[in-house]
Amino acid sequence: MADTLKIAQDVFARIQKEFPHLSMRIHNDQPVELSMDIPKQEGLNFDIYLNLQNNDELHLMAGNFFWLEWFPCTKGEKVEEYLAAVLGLISGKYRICEHYRGKKAVRAELQVQGKDGKWKTIGAWSKLSLPFPCRKHYQILQNVS
Repeated sequence: MADTLKIAQDVFARIQKEFPHLSMRIHNDQPVELSMDIPKQEGLNFDIYLNLQNNDELHLMAGNFFWLEWFPCTKGEKVEEYLAAVLGLISGKYRICEHYRGKKAVRAELQVQGKDGKWKTIGAWSKLSLPFPCRKHYQILQNVS
């Protein structure tokens, strides 16, 4: 566990170094091994919560309900994918597309814009939803300064 804690500490430090103007709070007294809050503030249009849990999972939660994890964090490519997602979300290069059925959130996708200008989903969160004939709508969360 000590190795994975060091990995998470290094990742969080890289994020802080990349965006020194943003307020970020690291916690190590929660029910997870390590976490970091990046609250909505000038320069960030929505809350972001990061953590290390279950000894080797790096988690990203943002917006109203998006949640995605990368594991095991002992694999360098997983750490780099996680870091790219967090940095991309903060910089505005990535976005979250939230899907609603009526007022109920049913899906959220982490997306990156391809060279062709189209948004490509690189990870998604969803919950079981029956296809009721409710109005579908979307909300885009993208940090644009």
